[in-house]
Amino acid sequence: MKKQHTLPTGSQDLWKVGALSLTLLTVGCSTPEPPALPPEAFYTPPPAPKYDPANDPQPHYTILVESNPSGVRIEFNDAFMGTTPCRIRVPGDSGRKFAYGQMLDHVFKALPPPSGGSTQIKRFPEGSEIPERLFFDMRLVYR
Repeated sequence: MKKQHTLPTGSQDLWKVGALSLTLLTVGCSTPEPPALPPEAFYTPPPAPKYDPANDPQPHYTILVESNPSGVRIEFNDAFMGTTPCRIRVPGDSGRKFAYGQMLDHVFKALPPPSGGSTQIKRFPEGSEIPERLFFDMRLVYR
């Protein structure tokens, strides 16, 4: 029988300690997977609040806008509001006055129909009274 090569006793212990250290290092240093989170755990932003005129603290007033001929495009502060006849809700102060704010003037603009005419503008400075009715006569021609 042939003699097998064996390590001296001290070397065997060192080899066992090294193997055990490597095993513990590999197993002991691994981080466990975090538990799966339920879908409710992820943040979802709340829906944007919808504008509700009933909850608006600032009073609004309605203006009836008419023209001759009807069907004229109306803009209020550079925003299209509709074609005549139409009703426009505008913000104001108590006492039916145009609200103070960033707008120095509140401008109503009537754009002429394709048949011709001139653009008509009615300007109300802040603090002036909000009319109940506006009328634009588009048959007038300004030069």
